[in-house]
Amino acid sequence: MMILHGASISPFVRKIMLALNYKGIRYELQPLNPFLEKELAHKRHPMGKVPVLEHNDTTIIDSTVIAHYLDDTYPVPPLYPGDAKQRAKIRWFEAYAATRVTSLLGGVLFYQKVLRDKMQNKPCDEEAVEQCLSHNLPNVLKYLEEQLPEQGYVGDHFSMAEISIWSIFRTGWMAGLRLQPHYPTLHHYLHRIEQEPWIANIVSEEDHQLQSFYCEAMIWPNLHDKV
Repeated sequence: MMILHGASISPFVRKIMLALNYKGIRYELQPLNPFLEKELAHKRHPMGKVPVLEHNDTTIIDSTVIAHYLDDTYPVPPLYPGDAKQRAKIRWFEAYAATRVTSLLGGVLFYQKVLRDKMQNKPCDEEAVEQCLSHNLPNVLKYLEEQLPEQGYVGDHFSMAEISIWSIFRTGWMAGLRLQPHYPTLHHYLHRIEQEPWIANIVSEEDHQLQSFYCEAMIWPNLHDKV
């Protein structure tokens, strides 16, 4: 059985949990919080990050590397389906979600409003949150609103693009991010993904374990004004 080290509150760990569930692969989640267990995290990962996957005598690090390993080891159903053009598009959205989107939804909103404010009882940097909402996030949401499909998925089939994008927006949702009605295409895209049964199960588990840390919905007229 595979062992996944990390915590589902991390969008990157959640991403791999969803990939494993999608493929129907049994695994054991070993809790590892890199903020609280720094020494152990560095033993698992040279940069002290999660997720880390153990399979037989092999240790795989980095969520994208793990995803490709899963496809190489268990190719059906594929996380990167389609022809070269479709796979390139899937990989781009995976990379965009892991970098630009995560830097805002995870690195600013979740870090300030959930990790610092609710989990560590430290003051939230409201100026950083406002800067994110007013100047940085609108362009990201506008890009996704224009690029994502109104129906269906990025490729012909469900893929790592959907898993990656939904996972980080789930993190934003925990911090209070709500998209409707200003971003209807993105909102409905995320809603379609959430109806997949293996994702609905993750949502139910997270709601049970983490609900006390969820933030109230934030309303930002300036998000729409800048679109």
